Amino acid sequence: MQITVGELARLVEGQAEGPTDVIISGVRAVGDAGEDHVVVAENERFFRQAAESKAACIVAAKEIATPVLGKSVVLVDDTGEALIRILDYFKPSERIPTPGVAGSAVVGKGVSLGAGVAIGANCFVGDGAAIGDGTVLYPGAYVGECVTIGRDCRIHPCVTIYPRCVIGDRVVLHAGVVIGADGFGYKPGKQGLVKVPQIGTVEIGDDVEIGANSTVDRAKFGATIIGSGSKIDNLVHVAHNVKIGRNCVIVALSGVAGSAEIGDNVTLAAQTGVKDNVRIGDGCVVAARAGVIGNLRENSIVSGFPARDHVTEKKAQAAWLRLPELIERLRVLEREVERLRAQEKG
Repeated sequence: MQITVGELARLVEGQAEGPTDVIISGVRAVGDAGEDHVVVAENERFFRQAAESKAACIVAAKEIATPVLGKSVVLVDDTGEALIRILDYFKPSERIPTPGVAGSAVVGKGVSLGAGVAIGANCFVGDGAAIGDGTVLYPGAYVGECVTIGRDCRIHPCVTIYPRCVIGDRVVLHAGVVIGADGFGYKPGKQGLVKVPQIGTVEIGDDVEIGANSTVDRAKFGATIIGSGSKIDNLVHVAHNVKIGRNCVIVALSGVAGSAEIGDNVTLAAQTGVKDNVRIGDGCVVAARAGVIGNLRENSIVSGFPARDHVTEKKAQAAWLRLPELIERLRVLEREVERLRAQEKG
Protein backbone atom coordinates (compact mmCIF):
# COMPACT_ATOMS: atom_id res chain seq x y z
CA MET A 1 0.00 0.00 0.00
CA GLN A 2 1.25 3.46 -0.89
CA ILE A 3 -0.12 6.95 -0.41
CA THR A 4 1.17 10.47 -1.05
CA VAL A 5 1.53 12.97 1.75
CA GLY A 6 -1.29 15.01 0.24
CA GLU A 7 -3.59 12.00 0.16
CA LEU A 8 -2.59 11.09 3.69
CA ALA A 9 -3.45 14.62 4.86
CA ARG A 10 -6.93 14.24 3.38
CA LEU A 11 -7.26 10.79 4.97
CA VAL A 12 -6.65 12.21 8.46
CA GLU A 13 -8.41 15.51 7.75
CA GLY A 14 -5.19 17.39 8.41
CA GLN A 15 -3.19 20.22 6.90
CA ALA A 16 0.02 19.33 5.05
CA GLU A 17 3.13 21.49 5.29
CA GLY A 18 6.09 20.81 3.05
CA PRO A 19 6.17 18.48 0.01
CA THR A 20 2.84 16.76 -0.66
CA ASP A 21 3.90 14.43 -3.50
CA VAL A 22 6.23 12.28 -1.37
CA ILE A 23 5.24 8.60 -1.46
CA ILE A 24 4.56 6.94 1.90
CA SER A 25 4.55 3.15 2.02
CA GLY A 26 4.00 2.45 5.71
CA VAL A 27 3.72 3.70 9.28
CA ARG A 28 6.33 2.97 11.93
CA ALA A 29 7.48 3.88 15.42
CA VAL A 30 10.08 6.64 15.50
CA GLY A 31 13.01 4.32 16.11
CA ASP A 32 12.10 1.99 13.23
CA ALA A 33 11.05 4.52 10.60
CA GLY A 34 12.65 4.52 7.18
CA GLU A 35 12.73 7.14 4.45
CA ASP A 36 9.34 6.09 3.05
CA HIS A 37 7.48 5.96 6.37
CA VAL A 38 5.17 8.24 8.33
CA VAL A 39 5.37 8.56 12.12
CA VAL A 40 2.79 9.98 14.50
CA ALA A 41 4.10 12.28 17.24
CA GLU A 42 1.72 12.46 20.20
CA ASN A 43 3.71 14.98 22.24
CA GLU A 44 6.65 17.38 22.03
CA ARG A 45 9.22 14.77 23.04
CA PHE A 46 8.09 12.37 20.30
CA PHE A 47 8.00 15.25 17.82
CA ARG A 48 11.64 16.09 18.54
CA GLN A 49 12.58 12.43 18.06
CA ALA A 50 10.55 12.25 14.85
CA ALA A 51 12.27 15.35 13.50
CA GLU A 52 15.63 13.59 13.90
CA SER A 53 14.41 10.27 12.49
CA LYS A 54 14.58 9.01 8.90
CA ALA A 55 10.81 9.30 8.46
CA ALA A 56 9.62 11.26 5.45
CA CYS A 57 6.47 12.55 7.13
CA ILE A 58 5.39 13.47 10.63
CA VAL A 59 1.76 13.64 11.76
CA ALA A 60 1.44 15.83 14.83
CA ALA A 61 -0.96 18.00 16.77
CA LYS A 62 -1.18 21.60 15.59
CA GLU A 63 -0.07 23.03 18.91
CA ILE A 64 3.26 21.17 19.05
CA ALA A 65 4.31 20.92 15.38
CA THR A 66 6.94 23.14 13.79
CA PRO A 67 8.41 23.06 10.26
CA VAL A 68 11.15 20.43 9.82
CA LEU A 69 13.70 20.81 7.05
CA GLY A 70 13.48 17.97 4.54
CA LYS A 71 10.29 16.48 5.95
CA SER A 72 6.58 16.84 5.39
CA VAL A 73 4.47 17.62 8.44
CA VAL A 74 0.71 16.98 8.65
CA LEU A 75 -1.10 19.00 11.31
CA VAL A 76 -4.14 17.37 12.93
CA ASP A 77 -6.51 18.05 15.80
CA ASP A 78 -6.36 14.53 17.26
CA THR A 79 -3.25 12.40 16.81
CA GLY A 80 -4.95 9.33 18.28
CA GLU A 81 -7.73 9.43 15.70
CA ALA A 82 -5.19 10.11 12.95
CA LEU A 83 -3.12 7.08 13.96
CA ILE A 84 -6.19 4.84 13.86
CA ARG A 85 -6.98 5.98 10.32
CA ILE A 86 -3.41 5.50 9.16
CA LEU A 87 -3.13 2.03 10.69
CA ASP A 88 -6.46 1.07 9.16
CA TYR A 89 -5.23 2.18 5.73
CA PHE A 90 -1.99 0.22 5.92
CA LYS A 91 -3.27 -2.90 7.68
CA PRO A 92 -2.84 -6.12 5.66
CA SER A 93 -5.99 -7.40 4.02
CA GLU A 94 -7.63 -10.06 6.15
CA ARG A 95 -7.95 -13.48 4.58
CA ILE A 96 -11.24 -14.98 5.69
CA PRO A 97 -12.99 -18.22 4.78
CA THR A 98 -15.03 -18.08 1.60
CA PRO A 99 -18.76 -17.53 2.25
CA GLY A 100 -20.47 -20.88 2.56
CA VAL A 101 -19.81 -24.02 4.55
CA ALA A 102 -16.46 -25.78 4.23
CA GLY A 103 -16.63 -29.44 3.30
CA SER A 104 -15.05 -30.55 6.58
CA ALA A 105 -17.41 -28.47 8.75
CA VAL A 106 -20.28 -30.09 10.63
CA VAL A 107 -23.59 -28.22 10.68
CA GLY A 108 -26.45 -29.67 12.72
CA LYS A 109 -30.16 -29.80 12.12
CA GLY A 110 -32.32 -26.71 12.01
CA VAL A 111 -29.39 -24.29 11.79
CA SER A 112 -30.18 -20.81 10.43
CA LEU A 113 -27.40 -19.20 8.38
CA GLY A 114 -27.69 -15.59 7.23
CA ALA A 115 -26.50 -14.17 3.93
CA GLY A 116 -22.75 -14.29 3.37
CA VAL A 117 -21.96 -16.45 6.40
CA ALA A 118 -18.59 -18.21 6.18
CA ILE A 119 -17.97 -21.41 8.13
CA GLY A 120 -14.36 -22.53 7.88
CA ALA A 121 -12.75 -25.93 7.88
CA ASN A 122 -13.41 -28.27 10.81
CA CYS A 123 -15.98 -26.00 12.46
CA PHE A 124 -18.92 -27.44 14.38
CA VAL A 125 -22.33 -25.78 14.57
CA GLY A 126 -24.87 -27.49 16.81
CA ASP A 127 -28.56 -28.11 16.19
CA GLY A 128 -30.81 -25.08 16.26
CA ALA A 129 -28.04 -22.49 16.16
CA ALA A 130 -28.63 -19.18 14.35
CA ILE A 131 -25.82 -17.18 12.74
CA GLY A 132 -26.42 -13.68 11.35
CA ASP A 133 -25.48 -12.14 8.01
CA GLY A 134 -21.80 -11.73 7.23
CA THR A 135 -20.51 -13.57 10.28
CA VAL A 136 -17.30 -15.57 9.90
CA LEU A 137 -16.35 -18.73 11.77
CA TYR A 138 -12.64 -19.37 11.32
CA PRO A 139 -11.38 -22.96 11.16
CA GLY A 140 -11.89 -25.01 14.28
CA ALA A 141 -14.56 -22.89 15.95
CA TYR A 142 -17.22 -24.67 18.02
CA VAL A 143 -20.78 -23.33 18.27
CA GLY A 144 -23.08 -25.30 20.56
CA GLU A 145 -26.76 -26.09 20.25
CA CYS A 146 -29.23 -23.20 20.12
CA VAL A 147 -26.50 -20.56 20.19
CA THR A 148 -27.46 -17.23 18.62
CA ILE A 149 -24.75 -15.16 16.90
CA GLY A 150 -25.52 -11.76 15.37
CA ARG A 151 -24.38 -10.04 12.19
CA ASP A 152 -20.80 -9.38 11.03
CA CYS A 153 -19.12 -11.23 13.90
CA ARG A 154 -15.61 -12.71 13.76
CA ILE A 155 -15.26 -16.01 15.63
CA HIS A 156 -11.58 -16.90 15.48
CA PRO A 157 -9.96 -20.36 15.53
CA CYS A 158 -10.58 -22.64 18.51
CA VAL A 159 -13.27 -20.46 20.06
CA THR A 160 -15.84 -22.47 22.00
CA ILE A 161 -19.37 -21.16 22.51
CA TYR A 162 -21.39 -23.47 24.75
CA PRO A 163 -25.10 -24.17 24.11
CA ARG A 164 -27.78 -21.47 24.41
CA CYS A 165 -25.43 -18.48 24.65
CA VAL A 166 -26.35 -15.26 22.83
CA ILE A 167 -23.80 -13.16 20.94
CA GLY A 168 -24.68 -9.71 19.57
CA ASP A 169 -23.70 -7.98 16.32
CA ARG A 170 -20.12 -7.15 15.27
CA VAL A 171 -18.61 -9.16 18.13
CA VAL A 172 -14.99 -10.33 17.86
CA LEU A 173 -13.94 -13.43 19.82
CA HIS A 174 -10.24 -14.13 19.50
CA ALA A 175 -8.55 -17.53 19.47
CA GLY A 176 -9.21 -19.76 22.45
CA VAL A 177 -12.07 -17.76 23.96
CA VAL A 178 -14.59 -19.87 25.87
CA ILE A 179 -18.11 -18.54 26.31
CA GLY A 180 -20.58 -20.34 28.56
CA ALA A 181 -18.51 -22.90 30.44
CA ASP A 182 -20.04 -23.84 33.79
CA GLY A 183 -19.77 -21.36 36.60
CA PHE A 184 -17.61 -22.49 39.52
CA GLY A 185 -20.12 -23.69 42.10
CA TYR A 186 -19.77 -26.56 44.60
CA LYS A 187 -21.32 -27.44 47.97
CA PRO A 188 -19.67 -29.65 50.59
CA GLY A 189 -21.50 -32.97 50.96
CA LYS A 190 -21.09 -36.35 52.59
CA GLN A 191 -19.24 -37.69 49.56
CA GLY A 192 -17.14 -34.55 49.05
CA LEU A 193 -17.86 -31.54 46.90
CA VAL A 194 -21.24 -31.62 45.14
CA LYS A 195 -21.54 -29.65 41.91
CA VAL A 196 -24.20 -26.93 41.83
CA PRO A 197 -25.91 -27.09 38.42
CA GLN A 198 -25.30 -24.02 36.26
CA ILE A 199 -28.43 -23.75 34.14
CA GLY A 200 -28.18 -20.11 33.03
CA THR A 201 -26.52 -18.65 29.96
CA VAL A 202 -24.27 -15.83 28.68
CA GLU A 203 -25.47 -12.73 26.83
CA ILE A 204 -22.91 -10.61 24.99
CA GLY A 205 -23.97 -7.24 23.56
CA ASP A 206 -23.04 -5.58 20.28
CA ASP A 207 -19.50 -4.42 19.36
CA VAL A 208 -17.82 -6.41 22.12
CA GLU A 209 -14.27 -7.70 21.60
CA ILE A 210 -12.80 -10.44 23.80
CA GLY A 211 -9.09 -11.29 23.69
CA ALA A 212 -7.39 -14.64 23.30
CA ASN A 213 -7.95 -17.33 25.94
CA SER A 214 -10.39 -15.31 28.00
CA THR A 215 -13.41 -17.00 29.55
CA VAL A 216 -16.95 -15.95 30.39
CA ASP A 217 -18.83 -18.47 32.55
CA ARG A 218 -22.54 -19.17 32.23
CA ALA A 219 -24.82 -18.11 35.05
CA LYS A 220 -26.17 -20.42 37.75
CA PHE A 221 -29.54 -19.06 36.65
CA GLY A 222 -30.35 -16.03 34.54
CA ALA A 223 -27.46 -14.72 32.47
CA THR A 224 -23.88 -13.53 32.74
CA ILE A 225 -23.94 -10.25 30.79
CA ILE A 226 -21.27 -8.33 28.88
CA GLY A 227 -22.62 -4.91 27.84
CA SER A 228 -22.37 -3.48 24.34
CA GLY A 229 -19.11 -1.80 23.38
CA SER A 230 -17.05 -3.39 26.15
CA LYS A 231 -13.52 -4.60 25.39
CA ILE A 232 -11.89 -7.48 27.25
CA ASP A 233 -8.17 -8.23 26.91
CA ASN A 234 -6.41 -11.61 26.79
CA LEU A 235 -6.48 -14.02 29.75
CA VAL A 236 -9.39 -12.46 31.60
CA HIS A 237 -11.89 -14.50 33.63
CA VAL A 238 -15.50 -13.41 34.09
CA ALA A 239 -17.35 -15.64 36.54
CA HIS A 240 -21.00 -16.70 36.70
CA ASN A 241 -23.81 -14.15 37.00
CA VAL A 242 -21.44 -11.20 36.57
CA LYS A 243 -23.02 -8.10 35.02
CA ILE A 244 -20.65 -5.85 33.06
CA GLY A 245 -21.99 -2.58 31.68
CA ARG A 246 -21.44 -0.76 28.40
CA ASN A 247 -18.08 0.47 27.08
CA CYS A 248 -16.01 -1.09 29.86
CA VAL A 249 -12.31 -1.95 29.48
CA ILE A 250 -10.92 -5.00 31.30
CA VAL A 251 -7.19 -5.51 30.84
CA ALA A 252 -5.17 -8.74 30.80
CA LEU A 253 -5.03 -11.19 33.71
CA SER A 254 -7.96 -9.62 35.53
CA GLY A 255 -10.62 -11.69 37.26
CA VAL A 256 -14.18 -10.80 38.19
CA ALA A 257 -15.79 -13.12 40.75
CA GLY A 258 -19.36 -14.36 40.75
CA SER A 259 -22.35 -11.99 40.79
CA ALA A 260 -20.23 -8.85 40.78
CA GLU A 261 -21.86 -5.88 39.04
CA ILE A 262 -19.77 -3.44 37.02
CA GLY A 263 -21.33 -0.24 35.71
CA ASP A 264 -20.81 1.57 32.42
CA ASN A 265 -17.46 3.05 31.28
CA VAL A 266 -15.44 1.26 33.96
CA THR A 267 -11.73 0.48 33.52
CA LEU A 268 -10.11 -2.48 35.27
CA ALA A 269 -6.37 -2.30 34.65
CA ALA A 270 -4.11 -5.36 34.37
CA GLN A 271 -4.26 -8.04 37.10
CA THR A 272 -7.24 -6.48 38.83
CA GLY A 273 -9.25 -8.73 41.12
CA VAL A 274 -12.92 -8.09 41.92
CA LYS A 275 -14.58 -9.90 44.82
CA ASP A 276 -17.91 -11.62 44.38
CA ASN A 277 -21.16 -9.70 44.89
CA VAL A 278 -19.57 -6.23 44.90
CA ARG A 279 -20.88 -3.28 42.90
CA ILE A 280 -18.54 -0.99 40.93
CA GLY A 281 -20.25 2.24 39.91
CA ASP A 282 -20.18 3.92 36.51
CA GLY A 283 -16.97 5.57 35.42
CA CYS A 284 -14.68 3.95 37.99
CA VAL A 285 -10.99 3.32 37.31
CA VAL A 286 -9.26 0.48 39.14
CA ALA A 287 -5.46 0.58 38.90
CA ALA A 288 -3.30 -2.40 38.01
CA ARG A 289 -3.09 -5.23 40.56
CA ALA A 290 -5.72 -3.69 42.78
CA GLY A 291 -8.13 -5.86 44.74
CA VAL A 292 -11.71 -4.62 44.96
CA ILE A 293 -13.36 -6.14 48.05
CA GLY A 294 -16.18 -3.65 48.58
CA ASN A 295 -18.57 -1.46 46.63
CA LEU A 296 -17.16 1.56 44.74
CA ARG A 297 -19.04 4.81 44.21
CA GLU A 298 -19.37 6.24 40.71
CA ASN A 299 -16.20 7.78 39.21
CA SER A 300 -13.96 6.40 41.97
CA ILE A 301 -10.25 6.03 41.17
CA VAL A 302 -8.73 3.34 43.37
CA SER A 303 -5.55 1.31 43.74
CA GLY A 304 -3.87 -1.09 46.14
CA PHE A 305 -5.00 -4.18 48.01
CA PRO A 306 -7.55 -3.79 49.32
CA ALA A 307 -8.44 -1.11 46.80
CA ARG A 308 -8.96 2.38 48.23
CA ASP A 309 -8.78 5.98 47.08
CA HIS A 310 -5.80 6.31 44.76
CA VAL A 311 -4.42 9.46 46.41
CA THR A 312 -4.62 7.88 49.86
CA GLU A 313 -2.95 4.71 48.59
CA LYS A 314 -0.10 6.69 47.02
CA LYS A 315 0.55 8.45 50.33
CA ALA A 316 0.52 5.11 52.14
CA GLN A 317 2.96 3.63 49.64
CA ALA A 318 5.25 6.63 50.00
CA ALA A 319 5.20 6.21 53.79
CA TRP A 320 5.86 2.48 53.47
CA LEU A 321 8.98 3.16 51.42
CA ARG A 322 10.25 5.32 54.29
CA LEU A 323 9.47 2.66 56.91
CA PRO A 324 13.10 1.52 57.54
CA GLU A 325 14.14 5.16 58.06
CA LEU A 326 11.19 5.81 60.39
CA ILE A 327 11.93 2.68 62.44
CA GLU A 328 15.54 3.75 62.88
CA ARG A 329 14.44 7.22 63.97
CA LEU A 330 12.05 5.62 66.47
CA ARG A 331 14.86 3.53 67.90
CA VAL A 332 17.02 6.63 68.30
CA LEU A 333 14.16 8.38 70.10
CA GLU A 334 13.59 5.37 72.37
CA ARG A 335 17.26 5.33 73.32
CA GLU A 336 17.14 9.07 74.02
CA VAL A 337 14.04 8.63 76.23
CA GLU A 338 15.77 5.83 78.16
CA ARG A 339 18.83 8.03 78.61
CA LEU A 340 16.75 10.91 79.93
CA ARG A 341 14.83 8.61 82.30
CA ALA A 342 18.08 7.20 83.63
CA GLN A 343 19.52 10.68 84.06
CA GLU A 344 16.38 11.80 85.94
CA LYS A 345 16.61 8.83 88.29
CA GLY A 346 20.30 9.48 88.88
